[in-house]
Amino acid sequence: MDLFTVFKFLHVAAAMAWLGGGVTLFAMGMFAASRQDDAEMMRILGSVGFMANRWFVPASLVTLVCGILMATLGNLWGDAWVVLGLIGFAATFLTGHFVLRIKAMEAGRLMAEGQVAEAANTGRKLMQVAKFDYTMLFTVVAVMVFKPGWGDLVLLGLFALVLASAAALFLGNGLRRFARA
Repeated sequence: MDLFTVFKFLHVAAAMAWLGGGVTLFAMGMFAASRQDDAEMMRILGSVGFMANRWFVPASLVTLVCGILMATLGNLWGDAWVVLGLIGFAATFLTGHFVLRIKAMEAGRLMAEGQVAEAANTGRKLMQVAKFDYTMLFTVVAVMVFKPGWGDLVLLGLFALVLASAAALFLGNGLRRFARA
């Protein structure tokens, strides 16, 4: 056994903790939304805010650090899948930390102030961003598994199409409002 293999195990285990925990909360939110249970949705969003710095940030940083160590040990810095994985990591980490966490806390604050309708509306908007964020995360996982090279234009194009479609589908109205502003 070598260090690369140890870091690979830690990388995958941390990614599972990060992605698995998030997908579980996301699914719970989707179930609450489908039942139109605003109180349950707010409890779940409160959990997102609570778990952000205690679970998601540490797990994502362990994933990143182990990935960097593997890329260094394996001399992989020029590989497309490593570069794209880092870009995807940055995008989803920043989305989680600066959008999802903050909006979840805002929804919780609104709920605590008795502004249930506003809190639920914030929660629904947050779920749309979360749908896109998880599309990004699963695309990063696909990049890590398929390991495309810079010349794999069909595969890279497919990943780009998935992300563009998810942005249009999940963020479309928000992007249109932003473009008009």
